[in-house]
Amino acid sequence: MFMQPGCGPVPVGRVRIGWVIAAMVVALPASVGCDLAQPRWLGGGNSSTHRPTRGSAATLDEQGADQIADADTAFTLLPPTPAATREPRRPVRSTTVLTVLHVQIPREHRSAAEKVWNHLREDVLDSELALRLRRNGLRVGFGRAQWWDAIKAALDAIEGHRVSYMDAVRLPPGFPLGLELDTEPRDQTLFLVQSDGILSGDTWPQSRNVLLVTCGPDLQQAELVHLLVYPEVRQRLPGWRWVRTEAGLWQTPKQSGRIFRAAGFSVTLGPGEFVLLAPSADAEVFGLIGGAFLISEEDGRRYDSYVFLRPELTHVGRLG
Repeated sequence: MFMQPGCGPVPVGRVRIGWVIAAMVVALPASVGCDLAQPRWLGGGNSSTHRPTRGSAATLDEQGADQIADADTAFTLLPPTPAATREPRRPVRSTTVLTVLHVQIPREHRSAAEKVWNHLREDVLDSELALRLRRNGLRVGFGRAQWWDAIKAALDAIEGHRVSYMDAVRLPPGFPLGLELDTEPRDQTLFLVQSDGILSGDTWPQSRNVLLVTCGPDLQQAELVHLLVYPEVRQRLPGWRWVRTEAGLWQTPKQSGRIFRAAGFSVTLGPGEFVLLAPSADAEVFGLIGGAFLISEEDGRRYDSYVFLRPELTHVGRLG
């Protein structure tokens, strides 16, 4: 469970698509509060004028749905706020609300899912990084709220796809959130294509795979969000440890593992923009990060995971 002081636990257990959020007991400052934002993949303002900055290496509540709900994950832009009602700009302290949408595509319909990429950009990451991610079995796309209707239609047209949502989570700047991809520890061998092109591997008994996500306001432009995503393998150890961050002390489980930095990326997003992480064609190679993290088998059927990440800035208090 994911817990905030003063709030009840947000249930995040095993669902049929095998996606949970990593358990952490956290000590949030009082200014953050307990009002987890509802899932809204909504843009603000005219995001079509913003070009995402080039990237660098660096209980989910099951809906039981075969279509993506309009109300919870619509990407269409909200009507602009009338100028007369807008508040004057004043210095504020910002945090980030992260919404996650997980869509599983049956392996036999992978070719149909290619239509999704017609409505996403893949040129935001530099070519060297994008190639290395693909060689590691990962494919990254960038979208905007204006393009969501076409993406949703392409996903909804795929027979047998499955959809799950995670309640939006409010993250202090720089706090890493672990999105677990396994519900039970397992023995596995993982291979990584390093920055120098060398393939390395290791065995990880009784381990879990995690997407480590960090986001916060961009230091250069306050309206932008910096998003960092790394694959990580973890082995749980007895006990807990305290971690000091800008937001205070956080208690996390003791664990060993490895962050696969050569298979990670960072990017700066504007209002209404989001990221898709999915398996590349190379994910079929045994043990590669993309396949181990984003391809699963359930009830004798293989699925590709399409993970949408939407960070959105929100103000938690004014400065001064």
